[in-house]
Amino acid sequence: MERAALAALDLLRSLAGGDAPLPEDPGVLRFLARHSRADAPGLATPVWLRRACAAQGIRPPEGRFWYVAPLPAQLRNQPLSPPSTLGSSAVPTERAYLQGIVTPEALLDGLPARHLLQVPYDWRRFAFVQAWRDALARRLRAALGTDADAWLRLAATAAARADRTFDDTSPDISWLELIRLATAPGAAGPRAAEPPAAAGPARRPAEAAAWFRPTHRPRTPDEALRLLEHGDHLWTWPEGTLLCLADAAVLDAVLPRLGPDGPWLLAAYLLRYDRTPRHVLDRLLAGRDPDALRVLAAQSRWLSEGMTDRLVDLVDAKVDLTLLRYGTDERLARRIVARSRPGAVGRVGALVLERLRAEPAAEPAGGDRWLDSAEPELVREVLARRGTELSFVRQVLGCLRLVEHGGAPQLAALVAAGRLGQGAMKLCAKALSGPDPAAVLRARLERETAPARLVARLRRAGNRWQARHVVESVPTAVDWTALEAAHRQEPLPYWEDLVNLPGVPAGVRLRHAALVREPGPDGLPDGAEVTRARARHGLGGLYHWPAAVQFDGLLASGMLSAGDLLHVAAPAAQVLAYLNSAARRGDAPAPAGEALRELAVLVRSRLGTDETAWRRVTARLTGRDAQWDPVSPVAALLD
Repeated sequence: MERAALAALDLLRSLAGGDAPLPEDPGVLRFLARHSRADAPGLATPVWLRRACAAQGIRPPEGRFWYVAPLPAQLRNQPLSPPSTLGSSAVPTERAYLQGIVTPEALLDGLPARHLLQVPYDWRRFAFVQAWRDALARRLRAALGTDADAWLRLAATAAARADRTFDDTSPDISWLELIRLATAPGAAGPRAAEPPAAAGPARRPAEAAAWFRPTHRPRTPDEALRLLEHGDHLWTWPEGTLLCLADAAVLDAVLPRLGPDGPWLLAAYLLRYDRTPRHVLDRLLAGRDPDALRVLAAQSRWLSEGMTDRLVDLVDAKVDLTLLRYGTDERLARRIVARSRPGAVGRVGALVLERLRAEPAAEPAGGDRWLDSAEPELVREVLARRGTELSFVRQVLGCLRLVEHGGAPQLAALVAAGRLGQGAMKLCAKALSGPDPAAVLRARLERETAPARLVARLRRAGNRWQARHVVESVPTAVDWTALEAAHRQEPLPYWEDLVNLPGVPAGVRLRHAALVREPGPDGLPDGAEVTRARARHGLGGLYHWPAAVQFDGLLASGMLSAGDLLHVAAPAAQVLAYLNSAARRGDAPAPAGEALRELAVLVRSRLGTDETAWRRVTARLTGRDAQWDPVSPVAALLD
């Protein structure tokens, strides 16, 4: 937050119309004078700060100086070093983009196209990469429309150039040049022609090999899965790069032209994105290609949060089986198991049984979750295999479901075979001797899973993993109202971890918003209300999501409004620094502009030319006001 102070003050002063008084406190001025170029608005020391320091006889700290903004030409002439090195030299590009010195359109002509075919790993935390993609998507829509042949020609041109750039001394080429070559009159069809080498210095073969060693594109879905299991995204596929930038109409036109391998290749390709392209996932789910769905389900861990729910929504038995086999979160696994029953559409239980009969020694996909299902054969199978290894509660749950869906004779046969622990055997014998075995088992299960017992077990948890297991192993619905009451009475250990478990009711998270993890650019899965509540407790703290990408995404998706940005989101310094950058960029979402206009009104009405008000705000932003909570919204800062 301290690093954002200079940009925050600069924005407020710019909105005051030049009438704001200069700061005079030497301590404040020395604090502000210690800024780096990265923190300077527009990458230059503000004129007002230089004037204020000169008036007080304050010079830049030793080893530093007042910064002057670089020219775009200077940045274009600075070559990008191999991205595998530590401290990527793309940092100047990132800073110039955030401060509006380099526009997204300029990136199309200034950056090598190969870096978008295979985004360097240490570029993933940069905001300009998303801006580069968005600018290219706009240019492609304008230049190619929905002409499938044009898109395939561009992919072929990019592939030919990529092969030459990676393997020999051919110079880099930009996307604008690739588009020009692919759309030139007489341009050859896919894979038929290679563009001529562009003028410029050639790179040495050793340098080309040093920064990138591509993996060969997978030839089968199984090969793609083997690469994904090891996190290997180092294969290039220009068609995939372009389709992830295209709109739905282009996808519908181009994907059928890629043949039977197209859908599963696209499924494997999109899993490299930190933010899964939603329109591409929509098209793949609608197409229901079996291999594509298998790739997505088997490696769903690479999908953005909440996207795996879309796979479960398909109610496809093979997809559900793959999710259970390869692992998914407890909430989704229970959802899959709960809807499987004899005669149901998309019944995954039948496939699990089929695999068990083919491989008797194998564990059932989904494990002992089947104890809480309407599949009596699977309940009996799990109890017969692992009954004595299961906890007493899990055994009682399985016995209850077996009676409910299979009948008392099946439970009696299981007891006669001695497949249960001693405690469960005694309980079942007692239940079977009465007129209603299910009632006896249900009463005991309710007693064992009562909130008081759950609270006691949570208080004994020795670490966060034990606490999570205690909650996730509860076979029935967790009484979160009771847990919250117990936490109010005496704080439960690892409560923050429990609040962030998948499947926790949104109301619980809303009441404990300060403990909810920080949202990314797409917000929290619980929706806008919880995202707004969490924003009040601080944004801009995610390493892999630059503040510009985070705020842009939250505003563009409607998770935050312009008013939320000023009256809800915190800390004020970070929000103001973002708005300073947004005012300089041309691609900030519309709500950022609305927030700037509303902020201008607030600055004029609450600060104006009042020296006392400006001293108060400056002291708060520079850490000179001990009574001020820095994690407060902009509106509170100006009060």
